[in-house]
Amino acid sequence: MLQNATLREWVIDAYHLYWYHSDQTWQKNKYLGFEVKQAPSDLWIYQELIFAQRPRFILQTGVSQGGSVVFFAHLLDLIQAPPSALVIGVDIVLTDAAKRIDHPRVRLIEGSSVSSDTIETIRSLVPNQRGFVSLDSDHSREHVLAELRAYAQFVELGSHMVAEDTNVNGHPVFPDFGPGPYEAVEDFLASDTGFVRDDAVWRERHLFSLHQYGWLKRIR
Repeated sequence: MLQNATLREWVIDAYHLYWYHSDQTWQKNKYLGFEVKQAPSDLWIYQELIFAQRPRFILQTGVSQGGSVVFFAHLLDLIQAPPSALVIGVDIVLTDAAKRIDHPRVRLIEGSSVSSDTIETIRSLVPNQRGFVSLDSDHSREHVLAELRAYAQFVELGSHMVAEDTNVNGHPVFPDFGPGPYEAVEDFLASDTGFVRDDAVWRERHLFSLHQYGWLKRIR
């Protein structure tokens, strides 16, 4: 075991960089034939949280090829969630792959994740309910911050809102990306006391995450 904390963090970051930039890892992953550009360790964290929290719905922005949406729907099946427990996916343009998803829990919305029409459509699907939220669309600081503020209302007390890909802009990958999810989370937490970072869910389990520092837990 590495005793020196600085050396330990260096090794973790070095592995993160090497793994992330390999063309054989997360960019090649599929879930039952649907592309899912995630680290398997992050999907495992999602599985543990959803099993423990049993959310009344799961909401994801940024559907892409649909792998995460299908994964979430099957998790709800496996924990025997009621049929009313939906997986809602939002994307500015739905891909052909996403449109092929055939699962009774899945509802897809095409449009901007932060538009008033989209938010109202979500409210109509889950009236007076709160659940679990994953944000994985446009990764610019401004857009992610707008999503965090718009979707906080849908998060159940004790549940999570995940700002994905907080590792970009030098945290530790893609140092030239520019302000992104990590910086948006910093801004959000500075103004919203209802959420805290839940670093233990990734740091203690797998040492690194593509969404590190973006696992936010609602505490009030």
